[in-house]
Amino acid sequence: MSEHPPVSPESLGLCVHGNGSGTCDLCRPESHEAPPAVFRLEEFDQEYFQELEGQDGWKAIGQENCMNQSYFTVCDESGEKLGIVGLYDTDDEKNITHIVIDPKHRGKGMLPKFYEALTGSTGADYLVATIDRNNTASIRSHEKAGFRKTSDDKYEEEFDKFRYQYDVPEED
Repeated sequence: MSEHPPVSPESLGLCVHGNGSGTCDLCRPESHEAPPAVFRLEEFDQEYFQELEGQDGWKAIGQENCMNQSYFTVCDESGEKLGIVGLYDTDDEKNITHIVIDPKHRGKGMLPKFYEALTGSTGADYLVATIDRNNTASIRSHEKAGFRKTSDDKYEEEFDKFRYQYDVPEED
């Protein structure tokens, strides 16, 4: 009787995260590469943002109800663009984040590093993320990064989003 190696969903190239598509960003082999060690924030690149989000991509820039806007292009140590990160306030909420990770770099654990660079640059002591309720990859990434869900049913129904918050740890 010959021994066969164990069969797992991963070994068959199937998603184990329950998205039903067979594979996802987290299951692709390239998603297991380590993220770059150094992130730096550079001037916001509108053209790059539009490449990532399309012409109709939402951003706080130019929105009358979005104040104290700080948007940046995130780059690695070689200058390669990894995505966009932003922070803004509204009358009702402070430190709302906007993050877009370049598709070729998704699933590599970069979200916490983007936020670390953002809080280091802006001095924010907490961050708020509003995430579409059907964006399970973003929800999972934020929860893994230490964000906690703070929205209630009324908020979720009104905005079709979950609200998450992350309190930046105090430095010793």
